[in-house]
Formats: sequence, C-alpha cells, structure tokens
Amino acid sequence: MAIKCTVLILSYFFHRLTIPMVESLYKSSGFVKPNYKGEFIPCSMGIIFVFNILLISMPLLRLESESNYLSIMVFVLGILSMGFIGLTDDFIGNNDVKGFKGHIKMLINLRLTTGGLKAVFGGIVSVLIALIVSEGLIDFVVNILLIALFTNFINLLDLRPGRAMKGFLIIGISIIFFVNNLFRTIILSFIGAVLALLPYDIKGRSMLGDIGANSLGIILGIGATALPIKIKIIVTIFLIIANLYSEKRSISSLISENKLLSFLDELGRG
Repeated sequence: MAIKCTVLILSYFFHRLTIPMVESLYKSSGFVKPNYKGEFIPCSMGIIFVFNILLISMPLLRLESESNYLSIMVFVLGILSMGFIGLTDDFIGNNDVKGFKGHIKMLINLRLTTGGLKAVFGGIVSVLIALIVSEGLIDFVVNILLIALFTNFINLLDLRPGRAMKGFLIIGISIIFFVNNLFRTIILSFIGAVLALLPYDIKGRSMLGDIGANSLGIILGIGATALPIKIKIIVTIFLIIANLYSEKRSISSLISENKLLSFLDELGRG
C-alpha cells in the first residue's frame, strides 16, 4: 500500500511542477479558446495525462513481471490513441453538429465531422483493446461497451469547470478497490495527476480539452474491464442509460436539479 501512496504523491507533485510550464506554453503560442463564460483560457491541458501514462509505464515495465507487459501497453495504446483523436478535435473541431446521432447522420451522408471521426476511431480502439483483455464472447461485448461508453461519458461531463475530473475521481477511487495491483497503480497515478490539475480547471484557468476527457474516460474504461462480470454489466447498463439520456436532455440540467449532484458540482468553484 505504501508503494501505491508513493505513486499517487509523486504523480501529484510532478504534475504540480510541470502544469505551469504547459500553461505558459499554450498562452505564449496563442492556443487558447473561450470557455462557457466566453473567457479565453488555455485548452487541451489534458495533454499531461498522455505524459503521465508514458512516465508511469517506464518503471512499471522495469518492475512488473513480463506477464503484465501487455496490460501496461494496453493502457499506453488507449491513452495515445484517444489522446491523439481528442487533440485533433481540440484543434479543428466545431460545435455545429450536436449529439452522437447527429454525427452518425453526417457519416451516413458521407460527411465527416470530428465527432464522427472520434466515434469511429473510439469504436475501433475499444474493439482492439477488448480483443486483448476479454475472456469469452459476453465479456468481449461488455468490454467494448465499457471502454467506448466510459470515454464518451467523461466527455459528456466536461461542460463545466472541474466536473469531468470530479467524475473521474469518484469513479476511479471506487474502481481501485476491485482491480488488481497493476491497474490500481496506474489509476492512482492518474488520480495524482488529476488532483494536480483540478485547481486550474475548477477555477476556470484552463480546460481539459477533448484530449483530457478522452484520456480520463478510456482509463476508466480499461480499468473497469478488470471488474467482476456482474459489476461490469451493471456499470454498462448505467452508462447506456446516461449516454441515451444525454441525447434527449441536458446532463447539466439534471445535475442542477439534484441537490447532492449540484453541491458536488459547485464544490470548489467559489
């Protein structure tokens, strides 16, 4: 347990040191976008999560047994792939098309949007990872849904300062009690990184960007594949309901109408 706490602490302090440098780089490069208040702030700060998986993978590949190498590389594949497509969306994406159905309709009409590209790309990555980590057909199907829906779910939360990272922390802390030591170590390293970035995001100083939301979502998705199958099915049903709900109604409205969710959502913004 001491090693796990050390990973979290080292990750936190490393990113507290490097985040101001990334923030300064974005500002000096003019890579800023308006937030929901219309204020121009650095975007795509979630790039630190791509750095994090590379950094944590190096000691793990040295310390873990060879039987765990593939599991480590699955996380690397997921973060690099979805981080890349998220950064593409941050650079050239627009909000002209809303919702999953809207992007799919555009694809059917042979018109590509960054949202449609992300859906296709994310689906392929989910299938590829599920092929590696699954045992049996049912587990394979459930794992595809977990990875794809978790990635989209964190994106759905990323509409207000701090919300996506709070969601990650709540779910991530819950997951670590049910997964193996390797998965627990990787998720804890991301919890440390999130805690370091959270003050910037929650105060509206920077935005995660799609690169950040995608990275956090796929970490949860891959982590969830290690859960017992019954729990995975329950989580998958919840994610299906949440994603379908978002197509019809606003998740922000749902949160504001619930006292507990509203309290958690506003916590730290004052």
